[in-house]
Amino acid sequence: MAGNVSAGLASVVRAAGLTLFLPAVAAWIYGETSEFSFFILYALLVTAVGFILYHKRSMGEVSLMEAFIISSLGWLLVSFIGAVPYVYIAGMRLVDAYFEAMSGFTTTGMTVIADVESLPKSLLLWRALTQWVGGIGIILFFLLFVSPSGMGVWRLYRAEAREEKALASTKETVRYMWKLYLLYTAACILALIFLAGLDPFDAVAHAFTVLSTGGFSTRNASIGGFGNPTAEAILIVFMLVGATNFIVYIRAITHRSLKMLFSVEFKACLLILAVASLLVSMDLAFNGGEGFWNSIRYGVFHVASILTTTGYTLTDISKLPNITTWILTILMFIGGGLGSTGGAIKIIRIVVLVKAVHYTVFRATLPERAIKPFKIGGHVVGEAEIFRVMSFVSAYFILIILEGVLISLLGGFNPLIAVSGALSAQGNVGPCLLPVSASLPDPVKAVLVFGMWAGRLEIFPVLAVLSPYTWRELSRLKKRRRV
Repeated sequence: MAGNVSAGLASVVRAAGLTLFLPAVAAWIYGETSEFSFFILYALLVTAVGFILYHKRSMGEVSLMEAFIISSLGWLLVSFIGAVPYVYIAGMRLVDAYFEAMSGFTTTGMTVIADVESLPKSLLLWRALTQWVGGIGIILFFLLFVSPSGMGVWRLYRAEAREEKALASTKETVRYMWKLYLLYTAACILALIFLAGLDPFDAVAHAFTVLSTGGFSTRNASIGGFGNPTAEAILIVFMLVGATNFIVYIRAITHRSLKMLFSVEFKACLLILAVASLLVSMDLAFNGGEGFWNSIRYGVFHVASILTTTGYTLTDISKLPNITTWILTILMFIGGGLGSTGGAIKIIRIVVLVKAVHYTVFRATLPERAIKPFKIGGHVVGEAEIFRVMSFVSAYFILIILEGVLISLLGGFNPLIAVSGALSAQGNVGPCLLPVSASLPDPVKAVLVFGMWAGRLEIFPVLAVLSPYTWRELSRLKKRRRV
């Protein structure tokens, strides 16, 4: 394996090792002696391995191909590291532990743990922490400690499904994003403690999983287990904060203009949220047996949760009325904003596709030589960008169909239920009609893990790392660098 790839993966191991010290602190605070010993020793071991692997290696000019490999394999590697605490502390099978860790780091929120309330607080914090780190991105985390030369930082940034920067350099953009992420997390913790009255531990755990739009909860019944409307309202706000493009925040702050926040994508998000919430609330009121207040409460919360791909629930969504189920399924396709912690296709891509259809119809009414640029929010969008969006959406749907077929065949599930599971996994949403549990067949879990992985990296880096051509080119690149 080329030196840049090895150095990159070693840095990912180091970053994972550093995060493992935080649950050790929680174990110490809550008197979990055996868990404290495990997390301290494991954190030291993983961090030491990362430093040993990185020793005498340096990252030079990272090609886009190498960036794709580091990003794709890095997520697989960090999920394996993250699985070990579940095996040691909770006694889970490795396949289930890996599923849980991948679900955490990719911020999907699917779980095979039947009783999360029985877990030690240190493990619950680790579970939430995997989503918090995964939300902003493990590659963006290790970029805080490592600076590849040349365009390497930008290529690694792009390999983790980010397409633009707001400041002069990518490194500055990454640091600013982390500052905002920390600030929003702190604000959410304080709001949940002082406004909603949550226990500090629950507040920290849910702040980690809401900003990352991850959805893991400390309660078996998810947010419904609290029965706290104030907490639900706060979480809705921070779901939207996490699912908004962080580049928009940076531009609004640096330009000192709140107008920057109201991008085409954000306006579309609010419109979708309003319309879907109205429809779901009406369906719950007329067909769900809920009163007026609860219909609005459940409707807005579940629409915000699924649209932002957070995945919190107030009730079992498989028991919701049919119209509500279909609306929530459609929202699983859409997702949050580009450059946010949300998953799925992303709102701006949906906007581009809808406008492209309108543009094509409109162009048919004009003379052949007429020049009419294609614009989104006042900005001209080139054919290459439209082609890239269409390629992504096509690949997204093809993988959903393949995953749905495999889940149906391997698990014997109804095709609709199987596709719902594939949609939720690849969209990094969490809740679905598929009964996810430890009893799910292992091959089905493997398909879901692949969907989480591919969806989090927005498909192309995963397809690249699975292509034999990529590895042949990497071998050639390694030989050229030796000459």
